[in-house]
Amino acid sequence: MKPIYHFEKAKFLSLSSLQQHNAFINILRHLEEQACLQNLSPELIEMVEKMANWMDIREFGSLEGASPRDLALAAADWLIKNDRPVRDEDIPIYQRDGEAWGLQKRESASQMVVILSSLRSAFNTGSIFRTAECLGIAELWLCGITPKPGERALEKTARDTVQRVKWRIFDNTRDAVSEAKAQGRTIYALETAGTARQVFTMEYQFPNAIILGNEALGIDKAILDICDHIISIPVQGWKNSLNVGVAFAVCAYQMIWGCSSAPN
Repeated sequence: MKPIYHFEKAKFLSLSSLQQHNAFINILRHLEEQACLQNLSPELIEMVEKMANWMDIREFGSLEGASPRDLALAAADWLIKNDRPVRDEDIPIYQRDGEAWGLQKRESASQMVVILSSLRSAFNTGSIFRTAECLGIAELWLCGITPKPGERALEKTARDTVQRVKWRIFDNTRDAVSEAKAQGRTIYALETAGTARQVFTMEYQFPNAIILGNEALGIDKAILDICDHIISIPVQGWKNSLNVGVAFAVCAYQMIWGCSSAPN
């Protein structure tokens, strides 16, 4: 059986210009993916060279000796200039390539839950799923209007991590905080409040729960009042806060890798 990227010259040249363009885009996407996965075949590289020559695309005139990284970047560069804007799900990523960095770090992450307090964006929620899976965090608790797994934008951004992270649904954030307290967790609210301590100077206790608030409204004051600690990320630019998904990643890595107390 011929591979999907195989073309004979006469057949390729009989295609319309648009069909040739689309065929070349498809093969470059395949080249980028396979190069990132270190799974390139000589036949694929040869076919890219031939198609580029038939279309007089000089950037791919000779690929002999190029490393997989160079091939992936060359394909990505051409696609950026000639294809639609890249989406997150278009970018190939390694699967199961995480490293074990010690039992204490893994134990710390396993004693954390993240409470999402009525987040608005499915993209942010998906990003948080992905970060939580990378770190080995125990659970995500989805409160209020926070988007739920099954939403297309969330699933795309999470990149196949939804099935690998435990999650629960709560009608409201107060119920989630009450549950966390009943489990003996120290509650940290990530918020830009005036009384907040920097995430980099706090000594964290485990087990714990970290609350993330709505992108525009933040965390309700009534919830802040029942938290053990309020923490924030220092900024020194025009904006006073980071995107919630980015802020969570910064905070979570600090809680696990920074100046935290070892779990019991």
